[in-house]
Amino acid sequence: MRTSLRGREELAARVQQALALHTKKEAETVMDAVVTALEATLLINLQTDGFTLKLGSFGKFYVRHKPGTCRKIGFSGVTIQTKALRKVKFISLGNLRRQERVD
Repeated sequence: MRTSLRGREELAARVQQALALHTKKEAETVMDAVVTALEATLLINLQTDGFTLKLGSFGKFYVRHKPGTCRKIGFSGVTIQTKALRKVKFISLGNLRRQERVD
């Protein structure tokens, strides 16, 4: 949990520097506004299969609908239908994607 807090603080400092903001609180407000807008956009389009939201060379989010499948329960032998799911996935692009591989 501490790692995520440090990461958030580092991001706030970078946003503050990039936008020449006076306080960290202003930078955190900007970050929260961006995250809220991103979340709202994805929630509005959650019903749309194949919806993509690309963020420059950072990455893209996409919504995928997965139908339910038939699965056989091991001991009883009963076949059941699993529930259909909606998945929101993130694919990194650009420098982030190139740095994912460890050779």
